[in-house]
Amino acid sequence: MTEDELRKLVADVVREVVQTAAPTPAGQGAVVREEPPRRGPHHRPLPAPRVASALEAMKASTPARIVTGRTGTRYLTTSYLGLRADHAIALDAVESEIAEGWPEQQGWLPLRTRAKDHAEFFLHPDQGRRLDDASKARCEKEADRGVDVQLIAGDGLSAFALKTNGPALMQALQRHLSGAGFRVGRPLFVKYARIGVQDEIGVLTQAKSTIIIVGERPGLGTGDSLSIYTAYGPKLGQDNAEKDCISNVRDLGFAPERAAARCAALMKDTFKAGGGGVKLTGGDPAFRPHVINH
Repeated sequence: MTEDELRKLVADVVREVVQTAAPTPAGQGAVVREEPPRRGPHHRPLPAPRVASALEAMKASTPARIVTGRTGTRYLTTSYLGLRADHAIALDAVESEIAEGWPEQQGWLPLRTRAKDHAEFFLHPDQGRRLDDASKARCEKEADRGVDVQLIAGDGLSAFALKTNGPALMQALQRHLSGAGFRVGRPLFVKYARIGVQDEIGVLTQAKSTIIIVGERPGLGTGDSLSIYTAYGPKLGQDNAEKDCISNVRDLGFAPERAAARCAALMKDTFKAGGGGVKLTGGDPAFRPHVINH
């Protein structure tokens, strides 16, 4: 569109708005239009919902912000305050940490990465992908060796998510994987964990595969969401294309019990295929794992 065409389009729209907002009083030469007013090429008026109850049902089906309304060109006050509150929830989740002693209460062997503190964990991601020397020695000494599946819990980018949904998910994973015939190692906990730490742990324990559950990067108001990452044939620096992910594990997404059942089915297909990045056969079509890219 040329500058002249753009100017004409703006002038037409302004003229129409003025005429609509301030109609000429009776007897003072009201404007009579022969044709409908011109509209911009991208004008798409929103139709009124045919069934108001269906619209309300759609809004209630998701925590996403849809059909929120507006005042002029701005959010409604309630929407604005809700955004601020959900942003605060996300920030709190990112800043949350696991307290000393909590992993032992869950029966998990506590380890930690090379990140010295939370700030370094954020600033230097690679430090969260390898164990520190003390944890490496403890893992070699105390962790189970040669199991089919080594389970790992990591705080990731939301320790709050791990505290909220981690215990239930870990118990469900142990139950479903064992029920599927896998030999499952004692769960490990890793403080300041990135996904890649499962690679080193898999090598140290000589496990056939590893599964790590970690707090996801929070979205607005979703600080309680976990992801499950699976890896077969662990090796240092294993390519993410060889791994699979089941995400949004929480009560408002995929409940821990359901996620664990699908993970067990995924691992059966993974072992059958002899590698990760597989397509899950059968089961829930709405619950497909996806290859990660982190």
